[in-house]
Amino acid sequence: MRIEISKSLTEDQTKQIDHLWNELYPIKLKNRFGLLLKGTKEYNHHILLNEANEVIGWAVAFLRDDEIWFSILVSASNQNKGCGKMLIDSLKQNSKKLCGWVIDHNNDLKQDGSTYYTPMQFYLKNNFIVMDEKIETDIISAVKIKFEL
Repeated sequence: MRIEISKSLTEDQTKQIDHLWNELYPIKLKNRFGLLLKGTKEYNHHILLNEANEVIGWAVAFLRDDEIWFSILVSASNQNKGCGKMLIDSLKQNSKKLCGWVIDHNNDLKQDGSTYYTPMQFYLKNNFIVMDEKIETDIISAVKIKFEL
């Protein structure tokens, strides 16, 4: 496995990440990958590739509202194998502060009908703290998390 850092994604990488997004996130977030970076100008993709050059994980750090925000995905078959930590560590090497929204409940379903489980414990293990800010919409209910050196 290796991580490539890039300002842009190839068409094939975009398709693979979009597929992971739709597979991993709650169905309410389906087909919203393309909207994540809309209106942002400064971002870096951290692409985790296997030996066959397939995308098995992805993270992005981007500037929004004077803060560095991030999003991360790891394929289901590669979770609990250190891949998420590799991506988080890669993000941390380039930013002293990171902010993100994390779904903090297990009430949503994924497109295959299975339960979406909150990754909150993963972030707490990686030294993120939960902030007092919460987002509640028809699409998502999440809390803000933050990492700071």
